Amino acid sequence: MQRRPINSSASSAVPVQSSGGFTLVELLTVIAIISVLAGLTYGSIAVARKFADQKATQQEIQNLVAAANSYNSAWGDYPPGMLAAFKLKGNGVNEGNEALVLALSGRKKGGPFHEAFPETRLENGDVDQLAARDLQALKKDLDFPQTALQLYEYLDLWGNPFVYIHNRDYGTKAKIKYTSRPRDSSAAVTVEVLAAKSAKLGTYQAPTSFQIWSFGPNGKNENGEGDDITSWK
Repeated sequence: MQRRPINSSASSAVPVQSSGGFTLVELLTVIAIISVLAGLTYGSIAVARKFADQKATQQEIQNLVAAANSYNSAWGDYPPGMLAAFKLKGNGVNEGNEALVLALSGRKKGGPFHEAFPETRLENGDVDQLAARDLQALKKDLDFPQTALQLYEYLDLWGNPFVYIHNRDYGTKAKIKYTSRPRDSSAAVTVEVLAAKSAKLGTYQAPTSFQIWSFGPNGKNENGEGDDITSWK
């Protein structure tokens, strides 16, 4: 029986297999898809965070409203919007907020009327302070617990003082000024605020009590309009 010759080249050949790697086009496609998904995720997170901060700020304003009403029940008037009501001389900036913090922190007549303001949200942005004798007067008149001489403002979640205006100051000729850190600027600026009015009626919002608002996410004062977060909406 004649044997068939063995083809050595055929028997030694190894089948060529795919390396299983990605081509450059495939890699670029995957990277592009991941980038799009990451952008969508970041955008969704940013929107959700903004919404959550707005809701939290609205709740903080309502807490301030409740505290101011409690103060009114105890003292017969809402917290003053000017430091002069406490016989203090301020620098004319952030005074409504500073006066509100002083009033709500006092322990006389059932106070404090607001839970302790978190230290991380208190700031002396306009760099003013009490004289030692003024601090002692506040301790006597309000049973004010603070020992530091700084006149602190209570900030919103975007680092700007809440605006507070008592109804007696709605039409005042004195300029009401606040510090502001707009989102599109790295520097703080001083802006003038006016008591908000109804666009429909032309009357002041909350005409017999007070107005409180936050400059909102953009950090710009819009007198209760735009993305400002207010006590009357």
